Amino acid sequence: MRFLVFLALSAPLLAKPPTIEAGRQHWAFQPLSTAKLPAVKNTAWPKNDVDHFILAALEKNGQSPAPEVDPATLIRRITLDLTGLLPTPEEVEAFVHSSQAYEALIDRLLASPHYGERWGRHWLDLARYADTSGTHNDLDRPHAWKYRDYVIRSFNDDKPYSRFVAEQIAGDEIDGEDEQSLIATGFCRNGTSNDDNMGKNDDALAQYRADQLDDVISTTSSVFLGLTVGCARCHDHKTDPLLQRDYYSLLAIFNGTEKYGLVPGTQDKNDKRVKIDETAKVHALIETSPHVPVTRIMLRGSALNLGDEVPPAIPTLFKPVSFPTPAAKTSLRRKTLAEWITAPDNALAWRVIANRIWQHHFGQGIVASPSNFGFTGTKPTHPELLDYLASQLITNGGRFKALHKMILMSATYRQSRSSLQRMEAEVIRDSILTASGKLNEKLGGPGIKPRLRPDLLPTSQRNKWPLLKQEGPEQWRRSIYIYIKRQLLMPSMELFDAPTTTDSCAMRLDSTVPTQALVLMNDEFVEEQAAFLAQRAASDSLEKTIQRMFMLTLSHEADAKRLQQSLDFVKAREAASTRDQALADLAHVLFNSSEFVYIR
Repeated sequence: MRFLVFLALSAPLLAKPPTIEAGRQHWAFQPLSTAKLPAVKNTAWPKNDVDHFILAALEKNGQSPAPEVDPATLIRRITLDLTGLLPTPEEVEAFVHSSQAYEALIDRLLASPHYGERWGRHWLDLARYADTSGTHNDLDRPHAWKYRDYVIRSFNDDKPYSRFVAEQIAGDEIDGEDEQSLIATGFCRNGTSNDDNMGKNDDALAQYRADQLDDVISTTSSVFLGLTVGCARCHDHKTDPLLQRDYYSLLAIFNGTEKYGLVPGTQDKNDKRVKIDETAKVHALIETSPHVPVTRIMLRGSALNLGDEVPPAIPTLFKPVSFPTPAAKTSLRRKTLAEWITAPDNALAWRVIANRIWQHHFGQGIVASPSNFGFTGTKPTHPELLDYLASQLITNGGRFKALHKMILMSATYRQSRSSLQRMEAEVIRDSILTASGKLNEKLGGPGIKPRLRPDLLPTSQRNKWPLLKQEGPEQWRRSIYIYIKRQLLMPSMELFDAPTTTDSCAMRLDSTVPTQALVLMNDEFVEEQAAFLAQRAASDSLEKTIQRMFMLTLSHEADAKRLQQSLDFVKAREAASTRDQALADLAHVLFNSSEFVYIR
């Protein structure tokens, strides 16, 4: 909410919506610039092209770059950035004592399967992924996890962005269509649904379908294009050059689709229980006919109040696209849309995805409103750099890893930072498991259901969460594999600002509230893992044990002052308990420290 308020306060107030002609002059809709690298005075600082853009802006304002961060902090930062896991003490030691290790470290982390888990999580936020339908009955989606695994695998494989987009919008229409590309269309099915309580008459079903397709259109346009097209459902957009007709032209592109892989427990309009098709173990959106129903404008968004017929088209703002003759089984409309989105000359789409990558490396994008590049969005702080990054993505075939490496190799990334970034909810839990030595690195498969407090379980009326008294390796997998139940989110995830999954989330909140500290202090999971950390760090002397504990959690040893404080703490605690319990208490303190939870 704070982010939305910021946008509302910072966005320009428009007396009336911009015309199409005026809209075409907006910075986001211009071709990518091809300006030369800006000249800089401090020619010794830049390590690659990225730095020229940053340094030129600094020098223009009479500023200088920050000094380079120390090696221990850098390896912790980049390892959490690319994999969401802490580096081992051995990795830290090796890196600190090698001046040539940085590029090799980047290559190793990008090749790790944990890279896909980390960066796939960012995409799942955008895709509003969950394992249940939400709304009234919050029905289980037994095969939704396959979309999550598809995303992780796509990032690990460094799949070209054009293919990644095409599979999610039109996985049943593209060349090489297979089960994985069908699973990818789960992007269009991830939103909330109410399939067992949508009404039984034709009017109710028509309105429900319109609402479901609205979720698809709104999410597709905001995620891939940074446009709030959903605001044009009932009238022309109030602040962007988007017409109501544009909205329904996009609806016409998706109007021939149908759900494939039904959710168990739903009913059809004749009140008959739907059976699961055992041959359709996916959660997809496909077409089975080249014939698409006529699409008409819905006056005030009502499926019962129809206006003019509209053909499939991209928004009027852009150069028109020709839609081909339908194929034997599909209309090919979604394939055409996907190809237009990632065409090399569609500067908007490439700016949007380049900005998202920059955002997750630095905490904020060059455009601070990552899913709104329209008139009420924020202007880029470094527009030439954004265009350069987008051009590099296109040049590299839409593969992300080369762009990651360019950003990470820059002097800009290696600067010490004045603003700290708090770990995301999943990274906090995963880092606790990494430090304790209990992380189960198993990849993929159905979601896990860690222990929840018994008093929370009655709120889960249907598709109940199991009562679990003790956790073990099966529950100690990475947090991306936690089963996401919309009516009962994991409290520790929700408290640290994991998205609700109701809508696409382009930027998580970054709240700081007392209850976060209280959870880390009192949560049973944290307390148990602290004991495991103490056991793992045990050495032949108390001092070595404490230093090992610091390395496992903070990636550096304690200085003389903190070491003495830790020794005094342990000795005071063991006077009232045992050495093992005292060390577990110290581990608990480290898990609760700002230095553990924040990334420098």
